[in-house]
Formats: sequence, structure tokens, C-alpha cells
Amino acid sequence: MRKVYAIGDCVLDVFFENNIPVEAKPGGSFLNSAVTLGRLGINVSLISELGMDRVGDQIKSFLGENGVDTQHISYFTDTNSNLALAYLDENKNADYSFYKTRKGLPHTVVFPTDVAKNDIILFGSFLAIKKEFRFALSAFLLDCKKKGALIIYDPNFRSQHLQMLPEVLPYIKENMALANVVKASNEDFQFICNSTNAEQAYQWMSEFSDALLIYTANKDGLFIHNKQEYYYTVPSIKPVSTVGAGDTVNAAIAFVCVRNGIKVSDLVVLSEKNRDDLARFATFFSQQVCMIYDNFLPIETASEYRL
Repeated sequence: MRKVYAIGDCVLDVFFENNIPVEAKPGGSFLNSAVTLGRLGINVSLISELGMDRVGDQIKSFLGENGVDTQHISYFTDTNSNLALAYLDENKNADYSFYKTRKGLPHTVVFPTDVAKNDIILFGSFLAIKKEFRFALSAFLLDCKKKGALIIYDPNFRSQHLQMLPEVLPYIKENMALANVVKASNEDFQFICNSTNAEQAYQWMSEFSDALLIYTANKDGLFIHNKQEYYYTVPSIKPVSTVGAGDTVNAAIAFVCVRNGIKVSDLVVLSEKNRDDLARFATFFSQQVCMIYDNFLPIETASEYRL
């Protein structure tokens, strides 16, 4: 089976409602994606780092319990693992406060050297535009692209990073140029390039990237765009938490690529079945996660689709 490598920070997510903590779970965008993939029976490895502390031990154990390979996680002793406080509003959307203890310090992440053709790389969020991590990440992605890996990028760009945009926009563009698939929300593109719809976002991105665009717009639907735009409606739900929704869409994309045997060459002209499956699983899986506090697909649901 093809292997999926997910690259991202590990944190402990603490959820608040009305300023009262209600739940704490291992988190981080690509940790969330990796756990969903592990539960679905995908061969997935998380590339990250953790502190050698109680939180780090908790996260490592949780990953192992959910079928995620941890051999590419590095460990640091100079400070503690990271925390993310998620304050949920009346619509269950999260306003984050991040406590990243290694800010400005060199990363200890060691990338794998055995990535093979058609393996899948999932990456994005703040770690993908972090200056001190940039050189090593770019070199790894370039090597993966040369080997024929399928690269999926999610900028996951939040409002609190807006003041950094002039500095990091070249990194975002480079990531999109290296990717075969870009999955981003309407909010991502509003922040990054002030676009207001999928067509505008695709036209802006296509100036420097030939990636397939999967554009999510919450209740307003999902768009798949590669020179031609396809629109998919989403059912209306009353969410409990939207924290892991986008991360689950990323997992669904990788899952469908493995399940349907989608390779890099297939993305140039994506078949109707593959396109519809990407939209269907992305919508269904993400809405399942929106109905719980967990940031990953429920074990019961995952077992029904496990490969």
C-alpha cells in the first residue's frame, strides 16, 4: 500500500465554551489528518517533533493507539510540548490562542529518505511557512516531487498571521507551486489574496501553480477546479465543533487517492468518479468530525471504510 507522510506541529488542544474548558485532545492540523488516516487503515507516518514531557508522552501514545507511525517524530528536552487553546463561539467555530514554546528555535525534525513514487505528502499550516524550518522543508518537498510523490498542501492561514503575510507570501506561493493538490478554504484565500470565490482563487493561484484546487466554503459548498470548475453542495448540519473539519478534508483527499489509486498523472484530467468521490468523502468525513469534540473521524465510522 502507498504510504502517506503528514508533516506538522503536534499540540494539545484544549477546548473552551463560555470561557470554561470542556475537553482536551491531542491536536495539530496534520496530526489530526494522520489519526483519521490511521483509523482508516492507511499506512501513515507523522513527521513532527515533541517535548519529552507528559504532554509529549500522551500524544505519542495516542498516535500509536490509532495506527500512526511515529518513527519520524523527533524529541526535544529544552522546553515543553505545545498547547493550543480553542475558544468556541456560538457557531462552534474556534478562535485560537497558541502557546508554541519553541518559537525561534531550530527544529530537530529529520525527514525520511525512502519516499517512493506515488507516495503522498500532506503538509501546510504555520510550520510550512516558518523561516527556521523553511530550507529543510523545501529541500524535502523538491526531492519528493522529483521522485513522483503526490503532494497535497493546505495553507490553513489564520487571521492572527495576517501581519506576517508580506514576509511569508513567497513561501505560500512556493508551496502551492510544489503541490499537486491545494486544498484551501474561502477564508484562507480571503486572507492570502483577497479573493471572494473559487474562480478568483484559482485564477490567482494558476499564475504560478498548476495544482488541482479543492476549495471549501463551509455551508456554501465545495469546489474542485482544474481549468474547469465543479461545484458540490453540502448538507446542513448543527456542528458541535468545526476545529478538525479542514484537517479531515485533507485526510479524505489522501484516503481517496489511495483507495481509488489516483496518481499524479491522473490529476491533469481528473475522472468524474474520482472527482465525485473526493467531494463526497471530504464532505461526509468532515461533517462527521463536526458533530463531535474529537478532531478526527470517529472509530466507528472509520471502521466502515477501513482499507
